[in-house]
Amino acid sequence: MSPLPRFLLPFLALAGASFAASPKVATDRPIINFSSSDFTPEGNRSWLVRGSEARYAGDNQVDVKELNLSIFTGKEDGKVETLFLSPLAEIRLDDLTARGRDTLRIINDKFEVTGADWTYSHKEKKVSIGRNVHVVLHTQVKDILK
Repeated sequence: MSPLPRFLLPFLALAGASFAASPKVATDRPIINFSSSDFTPEGNRSWLVRGSEARYAGDNQVDVKELNLSIFTGKEDGKVETLFLSPLAEIRLDDLTARGRDTLRIINDKFEVTGADWTYSHKEKKVSIGRNVHVVLHTQVKDILK
C-alpha cells in the first residue's frame, strides 16, 4: 500500500463513522438562503419561494424573512408571471399558501399592487389584501366608467 492511502485511511474511517451516525436536525436554527419549488404534473416550475432566512414553525409551515415568491406560467418556457415581495411571511408548503401581516408588493406585466395583511392561495390563484391597498395598472382601461 502506498503512503498516501495509509495517511488517508484514518480520515476516511472518521468520515464514514460520522455519516453512519443518525442525523440530528435542529429546528430552532434558521435556514439561510431558503428556497423551495413546486412543479406542475408535466414537470414545469409552478412556484419558487425564496427568502434570506426561514424558520420551521410547525407541520409544513415555514416563516420566511425577505420573501421573494415567483409564480411561473407553468409552461415549458419557465416564464415568471407574477412576483410577490414581503419582509416577513408564513408559507404553508402542504397547501401552497402564503400569508403575512407586513407589507406585500405584487409585480406583474399588467399591474402592481401593494398592501398589508395579506393571503395568497396558489391553488386558487387568489390574493386577499386586508389594508392599505394600492393598485397601479400598466394597461389601457377603456370605458371603465360608462
